[in-house]
Amino acid sequence: MPQIWGIINATPDSFYDGNPANTLDSLLARAQTLVQDGADVLDIGGESTRPTSTPVSEDEEMARVLPLIKALRARGLKTPLSLDTRHVSVAKAGLENGVTIINDVSGNPTKELFSLVKKHQAQLVLMHTRGTPQTMQTQTNYTDLIKEVYDFLAEKIAQATTTGLTKEQLIIDVGFGFAKDRAQNYTLLKNLHYFKKLGIPLLVALSRKSFLSQAGDTPKERLPQTLGAHLIALEQGADILRVHDVKETKQLLNFWKELEKTK
Repeated sequence: MPQIWGIINATPDSFYDGNPANTLDSLLARAQTLVQDGADVLDIGGESTRPTSTPVSEDEEMARVLPLIKALRARGLKTPLSLDTRHVSVAKAGLENGVTIINDVSGNPTKELFSLVKKHQAQLVLMHTRGTPQTMQTQTNYTDLIKEVYDFLAEKIAQATTTGLTKEQLIIDVGFGFAKDRAQNYTLLKNLHYFKKLGIPLLVALSRKSFLSQAGDTPKERLPQTLGAHLIALEQGADILRVHDVKETKQLLNFWKELEKTK
């Protein structure tokens, strides 16, 4: 059945819940809440990748995420941890400290990353994007959006399996909001079923993103359309929902599962 991944942004500037006042205690408290609300995985990030965001050094990113990862494991947390990163060095440190999934948002996974994931018998999320967070919204020119995203992901799957990863270790993400405009994001959402042909679990990460905005609302006001988009994603075959709002998404998932059982 579909999983829910709860987002923990250990950042001061993420578009929705970044907080300059983050402390280890506050992040631990958020982790506890997400687990209590029903998160299957905690996805931890230490660098905002929203459009035009300012990159941080790998040392700074590690300083944000490693204390949290270590503290969660020291407390005996059994929930799997995913690390959202673009950097191999950060991924390596995470894997060495209890992370079991690397959510690679670079769009350009390297052989070194594949080898690290293989060595640690971990899982890897392959995401479609173009450019960097600073340039990606200038790279939205597609001839055939669905085919180009599909071919990109198929190529990354081939690269990963060629270096020894199994398909069971892979997850795909079409990259909502990454090098796509509003209409393109909607097209992807309505055609997610197409990517099921790749035979790899499909992660959907669209929680509170700007393309869901209505009448100039803020990210804090986008829960209704986020839940609506998640329902569409489930109907299209999504295997994983990466979300800020675990409790509400769990309620939606329970409703959908009951509906699926009804003839």
